[in-house]
Amino acid sequence: MKRPVSIGFKIFGIAASMLGLLLVVVQVSTHRLQQVSREIESLAEYIIPITNAVAKVDVHALEQEVLFERILKHYEIEPLDPKLIATETAEFERRNIEVDEELIAAEQRAENALEHLATVTEQTKLAAVIPKLQEVEVLHQVFHDHAVEVLGLLKAGQYDQAHQLERQLADEEAILNQELETILLELEALTVAAAEAGQRRQQTVQRLSVAIALLATVLGGVGAGLVTQGLVRPVRQLTRKMQAIQQGDLNAQAQVIGGDEVATLATAFNQMARELKSKAQLEDTFGKYVDPRVVKQLLARTDSTNITGDRQVMTVFFADVEGFSERTQSLSPEDLVTLTNAYFTLMAQPIGQHLGVLDKFINTIVMGFWGPPFADAERHAELACAAALDLQTQLSKIQALIENQAHLFPESQEDGNASPLPLERGDFYLHVGIATGPLVAGNMGSARAKSYTVMGDTVNTASRLKGVSKQYGVAIALTQETQTRLGDRYATRELDLIQVIGKEEPVRVYELLGEATQIDEGIRQRQQHFAQGLAAYRQQHWDDAANYFAACSTPEQSDPPAQLYLNRIKTLRQQPPAADWDGVWRLTKK
Repeated sequence: MKRPVSIGFKIFGIAASMLGLLLVVVQVSTHRLQQVSREIESLAEYIIPITNAVAKVDVHALEQEVLFERILKHYEIEPLDPKLIATETAEFERRNIEVDEELIAAEQRAENALEHLATVTEQTKLAAVIPKLQEVEVLHQVFHDHAVEVLGLLKAGQYDQAHQLERQLADEEAILNQELETILLELEALTVAAAEAGQRRQQTVQRLSVAIALLATVLGGVGAGLVTQGLVRPVRQLTRKMQAIQQGDLNAQAQVIGGDEVATLATAFNQMARELKSKAQLEDTFGKYVDPRVVKQLLARTDSTNITGDRQVMTVFFADVEGFSERTQSLSPEDLVTLTNAYFTLMAQPIGQHLGVLDKFINTIVMGFWGPPFADAERHAELACAAALDLQTQLSKIQALIENQAHLFPESQEDGNASPLPLERGDFYLHVGIATGPLVAGNMGSARAKSYTVMGDTVNTASRLKGVSKQYGVAIALTQETQTRLGDRYATRELDLIQVIGKEEPVRVYELLGEATQIDEGIRQRQQHFAQGLAAYRQQHWDDAANYFAACSTPEQSDPPAQLYLNRIKTLRQQPPAADWDGVWRLTKK
């Protein structure tokens, strides 16, 4: 199995590669500079000293020749000065010794240099100089011997013989000078060649160093770029996938490239994405049975499903459509489930749209509640009323739902007519009960089955008010605490002070008329007449109350609560209430 390469090893590899290339540059430069150093060393320690020695030979030889000429001149001057001639002769001999010493030194240096010169070319050229130095030594010795012989003849007075030998000596002197000049030129050429070779090597080192540095930079840059790209590409890909997850794409999966730490991170990310997707699917699945916000709250907790109960003021909502159950009871089980699900979808939409929690379905009744942490503690009553008003618009959709599925009903099939069954607008009636008060909210149930719900007397009150709305012929009935929390946004009217079954304390009930800005003048007048009639009713002013209640209805539209009070007044006239009557009406059915 191929061993994965870690990010640290990759980064170390880049650094090591760059360091290796740098070492190559240093090694090559050092080697070339050593060659240049040897060239310079050859010049400084061998060639230049040899050249200097030969130059001194040339100088001393010239000085010796000049001294010889001066001695000859002294012999031509009368009277002779023996002392001066002796002095010049001694100087002549000293120069001769210096020439011999410099020649010997030059020869020794040349022979020693052959073993140390940097190149074969230099060795070959210098080797050719050594015989010439030896020849110069011979020529100089011949010149010296003849010069001494001439001086001896002059001293003996043999001038003619001396002059003859003097001419021969001039030729020997010219040959000696020419040979020395040749040697100097060759040594100069060797010096120049060595210097130029050193300069060329130095330039070569510079060019080579630049070339290798550029090559190292290019190779290092390309290598670093490839490795960096190999590191950055999966990281960028992983970043894009993370952004996709943040935007809700739980199907995002990162490509696992290689076996380094980024690949390990990508593998872990893919596992996390799969778990998030599984969690989202779980939330979606349970969200069809429990409010999604409750599901998230449950999944966010680490202490299993033990959500501690909390007592707080909340608003509860019960809603039902009268007539739906009767209308659909003849359907087959499959059709009944399909149609009922569509019905509940329409009934539940306003609850969710206004931040309510859908608690349960009971037959055709829908229960929901509002309160922290799902809804603002100051607005839960308003939100519940907004949902109730939206349900009034859903009523027409429910009626259209039945009409569009008319072919499912047996009576339609018996007639052989698949067209929608005609329905009267009064076939369906919405009844909503809303109550606000203290409740206990929490995860309740057995050890194996729980439900996040609310408990308390407020729940019972809301359920009773749904029945009250039916008895009073209104769509939406509220408790006084709910009505108080609405402020001026919604228009309401007090319906009655009642005692519902199962409660000792009377409940003041209101009808929700709608948003205050959308109430027309006719409804406002009805609201005013009803309030006046209710006040007269409680004071047992039956005639005034009857007149006010009668004014609530018009030929075009009857007011069911007002009609209920008119019928009640007839009864109370026939059977007057007790003297301590408090105006509370006691209901005898739910």
